[in-house]
Amino acid sequence: MMTAEETVFILWCRLTGNDQQEFGEDERDSFTARPQVAELARTPYAVLLDAGITAARRGSLPLERWLTAVRTVRPEQRTSRRQPVGLTG
Repeated sequence: MMTAEETVFILWCRLTGNDQQEFGEDERDSFTARPQVAELARTPYAVLLDAGITAARRGSLPLERWLTAVRTVRPEQRTSRRQPVGLTG
């Protein structure tokens, strides 16, 4: 089963058009170790997706902008417990 942080990474890749397979283990570890990822990982998947779509621009999705969108897109749902989601890519 994939961790919540890995789910954030995979969704980020999809939203930015990056191939997750092109990232090495060190790059993935660096990405998932960022404090913004920990906060995003506690967010329900539907909120992450909506906020990511809102915040992404031309293949760019800075984590800080994604977090801001999470806080504004569905503020009433951002603290709900996240259900594990299996993504294949």
